[in-house]
Amino acid sequence: MENNLSKSCCFTGYRPEKFDFNLCDDTKEYLEFENKLYGAVFSLGDQGVTRFYCGMAMGFDILGAEAVLTLREAKTDAAIELICVKPFEEQAKSFPDFWKKKYNNILKEADEIVVMGKDYYKGCFHKRNCYMIDNSDMVLTYYDGKSGGTKSTLIYANKKGKKIVNIGEYGVQTYFAEDEEIYEIIEDEI
Repeated sequence: MENNLSKSCCFTGYRPEKFDFNLCDDTKEYLEFENKLYGAVFSLGDQGVTRFYCGMAMGFDILGAEAVLTLREAKTDAAIELICVKPFEEQAKSFPDFWKKKYNNILKEADEIVVMGKDYYKGCFHKRNCYMIDNSDMVLTYYDGKSGGTKSTLIYANKKGKKIVNIGEYGVQTYFAEDEEIYEIIEDEI
């Protein structure tokens, strides 16, 4: 394994309905997930990652951004940056209040906000995901095999040679672009 440490990371993961547990309650499953997420974000901060990109979707993205804000409070000796990448301006318009409040609080604390387009259009989420991958050295994900945007984003990240850290159901796993294993995990689900 290389000793060169990445400096930027983006999040990709499921929206609330794809998780096997409720993201709005303090259940045992949620607390285990939250511990993995915060542990991974803090570990990345300890390894020199200072810039985090968040797509601001409900679920994994927003929870990841909250972990980054906690890291920034705790690690005052590092310039931790949170870049929020919105696929379109009114992204949170239909979010439930629970997620909309989190979304708005994160935007207030963001170091930068990138908006891919004024209005929704077909492909805006894909464009956002590609932007984050293209501007990151690595990806932090929650992926357990379900199809959808997370899977597509991981395939793109792997093709671009990005390191992938997965905190999904198998625990914390790290894959490098040269690893065939990530292709096998993702491609087996197609």
